[in-house]
Amino acid sequence: MSIFENHDPDSLIDTLVDGRYRLRTEISRSGSSTVFVARDDRSGADVSIRVFSADVSRQRGEALLEQATAAAEMNHPQVLRTLAFGRATIADSSRVYVVQELLGGGTLQDLIDRGRLLTPSQALAVGVDVCRALDYAHKRGLTHFDLRPSAIVFGDDRRARVADLGVASVVAEDAWADTTSVSLERARYCAPEQALGEPFDEKADVYALALVLTEAVTGSVPFLADSVVTTLGGRVDKLFPVSADLGGLASVLEKAGRSDPLERSGAADMGRALVQAAPSLPRPAPLPLVAATLFDGTGEIARPVDTAVIPGTTDTMVISASDGDDDADSVTDDRDDAPAIARWIVAAVTVLVVVVGGFLLFSVIQKDSYAVPALTGVDVGEATNLVTEYDWTIVEVEEASEDVPAGAIVRTDPETGKKLQSGKTITFVVSTGPPPVPLPELNALDVATATVALTDAGLVLGAQTPEFSEDVVAGQVIRWAVALQPNLVAGQEVVKGTAVDIVVSQGPAPRVVPDLRTLTIDAATIALNDLQLIINRADDEFSNDVPVGGVSSQLPAAGESLPKGASVTVAISKGPDLVAMPNLATLTNLDAVKAAITNAGLTVGSVTGRVRGAPIAASVGGQVVATGQLLPRGSVVDIIYYG
Repeated sequence: MSIFENHDPDSLIDTLVDGRYRLRTEISRSGSSTVFVARDDRSGADVSIRVFSADVSRQRGEALLEQATAAAEMNHPQVLRTLAFGRATIADSSRVYVVQELLGGGTLQDLIDRGRLLTPSQALAVGVDVCRALDYAHKRGLTHFDLRPSAIVFGDDRRARVADLGVASVVAEDAWADTTSVSLERARYCAPEQALGEPFDEKADVYALALVLTEAVTGSVPFLADSVVTTLGGRVDKLFPVSADLGGLASVLEKAGRSDPLERSGAADMGRALVQAAPSLPRPAPLPLVAATLFDGTGEIARPVDTAVIPGTTDTMVISASDGDDDADSVTDDRDDAPAIARWIVAAVTVLVVVVGGFLLFSVIQKDSYAVPALTGVDVGEATNLVTEYDWTIVEVEEASEDVPAGAIVRTDPETGKKLQSGKTITFVVSTGPPPVPLPELNALDVATATVALTDAGLVLGAQTPEFSEDVVAGQVIRWAVALQPNLVAGQEVVKGTAVDIVVSQGPAPRVVPDLRTLTIDAATIALNDLQLIINRADDEFSNDVPVGGVSSQLPAAGESLPKGASVTVAISKGPDLVAMPNLATLTNLDAVKAAITNAGLTVGSVTGRVRGAPIAASVGGQVVATGQLLPRGSVVDIIYYG
């Protein structure tokens, strides 16, 4: 819900935000925020200030401020500068605000709204600028996720900047958490993975840029329909529509607009492809910007000398606008009846013009020249400062380098020591670090072989995590991943020196031996087979505790661990070991009685009464037993005599 739905926007005009920013006019409004032009009372400059709704500020304020902090630390010519941010009480509610610089060239949306479409050459120049901004932000963990023409802003130099990087992603991620509530305007520039409700990353920004550039040239957004559902559904698993009218842009947009993000260009890849396509297109005319700063006080369009530069190349065009006819008025009058004084004045003026013109021409010809200093290995910012006094126009071109660290100068054009006049162009070839290298396939390799494969590829072995596996041999790699880019697969490229984490097989997990006692041999076999253990059967044995046919003992015991395929030995119960009670009635000697009990497999217990003649009874556990009665082997027999 917008914070201004219950407030007249005009009532907020002249509101002072955080004691500094005075709201002047409303620029745009969305469901989560409203953007104003504001006057910074401290500096006196006009700025752009985005004020978030009370609901968004309450629910996502910390995330917005965290992203704004990161955005404020960015310093790139194609990223709109974040000047300030914080919380303030506006219309009786605490709200987050973000202040950015206010440029005078308007937005790409302004051009599209006025039907001022771009040529492929102009779109290429804009695309290179945006790719540079996205690549710079993506490398620092910041994304946009809501890139649209209104987020591409132009300065008076007609170069593109990207607004709201980082901050926009907070609101976008919340919006895409439920695709059923996404607005048509947001769906207009979404990637297929967003439409499917799947996880998305910085590749969504590249797809959005492909849509934006296509719209800027053709006037229509690919796959756009009358409803959100149709728009989202029509974008999934579809080839990006390109035509010959796009010229060299066609192949670049096709790759940037692929449905599968794994096959899609990154921002840096797209930027390089655009630069490579530039020679196939004519030089771009100046962008037909329409904004307040392009008008003078009379309402007429000012016509300054414009310079159009294809970023990343040395192609520069100077275009001047004449305020009158192509032919200058004559400064002489050859009529015979002209007064002599008039002819003298004309002659004097002519001489003056020749003298002044000659002086100006001499000044141009005699511009100071300076030797290009040795800048190889110097950070691009420091290098820029070193040549500022020479008044050279600097063009930056990125190039991978094994030897020069990222952000430092690889070489210059002209090269070191060459003379270059003030006002001329010097090209800085800036290192992006080592060239990317393909990821090798590591699955099923042992750790030593995987380490060699990574080293040969210019990568390093990261964390090693052990894991049991039923299918992969112990010591071999089960799977691998790059920590910050877990979806990468073999063959895709990463920065040289990237660490690759591996999961190493420990072989099958140990099996815990189950308790088999009392189970039948068939049931015990099934239980062990389910655990991929083998059953061995020992000789059957008597058991006083386990019924006949049940497992009476096992080795190893229940609860112990065994490797897959190991054996468990079991013995099957024959039931109790029973023996017959001997006849003691004919035995009159106590020693003979004891011998008979022992020989029968029983144990002699107590002897009571007078030991004379034959015993009168025998008992087991207090119960009298008869001759021939079956008793468990080893039972204790008490002997009873008379008296």
